[in-house]
Formats: sequence, C-alpha cells, structure tokens
Amino acid sequence: MRMNNKNNKGFTVIELMVAVAIIAILAAIAIPSYLGIQKKAARGEAKSNLLSLSIALEGYIAENDNYGPTGVYTYYAPGLILGSFGHPGNLAAVANLGNNNNYEYRIHVSSAIPPSYVISAIPRQGRVLGDMSPWIRDNGQKGPANFGW
Repeated sequence: MRMNNKNNKGFTVIELMVAVAIIAILAAIAIPSYLGIQKKAARGEAKSNLLSLSIALEGYIAENDNYGPTGVYTYYAPGLILGSFGHPGNLAAVANLGNNNNYEYRIHVSSAIPPSYVISAIPRQGRVLGDMSPWIRDNGQKGPANFGW
C-alpha cells in the first residue's frame, strides 16, 4: 500500500517557523508602543492630580486666608496622608485623587507673607519609576517643560 502525499494535511515545520517569526516581529513592534502608552497615561493622571490638589488648595485659601501651617504633606493614595497630619482638611479626599499609586504627591506649604505652595508628583512605581517629577506652584508655574504641560 502506497501513501499519497497529496492527502496529507497540516503545516510543515518551515511554515510554522515563518508564522512564529511573524508573530514575534509583531509583538516586538506592539509591546514598546503599549508600554509608552501606559507611561503617557500615568503622566496624564499625575498632571490631573496636581491640578486637582492645586484647585483644592486655592479653595482652602479662599476660605481661610492661608494654605495651612508650614510643612511638607505627602499623599500617595486617596484619603491617606503620609506626612504631617497637621494640615487642615484632607486635601487628597477633597481633590479626589485617583487610586493608582504610581506617584506620591508632596505639598510644600509656606505660611510666609504671601503664603505659597509647591506640589510635586514623585514617581513611585510602575512604568513611571525613575521618570521626571512634575510640579506646580501657587502662581500657576508648571514644570518641567519637557513633561508635556
């Protein structure tokens, strides 16, 4: 009994290797793009949270004629304060920070005349670890310039 090669169905090893190579090339192109999109999204969240904290502080000064006692206040999750607990009000809750913990937010408050603040977002983990730290001041200045403000 003789086998007929025309009836064999399936893929050859060469065809499978070509298919795997194509998939590997597509993955090599797609994965870095995806990681870049994740970093851009985390940066966007940091910018949004900085602006929210700034608005909360401006609302606070409108009611109290100051930004609170001089100090450094650190927020890294909604409603949780790591630094000094003497700041009136819970700005993280007022500002409704997202629950992504990629950044830690530090507010440097000065009670000098005129009162002032600087809010910084320090990268903590995830795709932004080691990235630059954006900031915003009470006078509206934002930095760094290459962060995408």
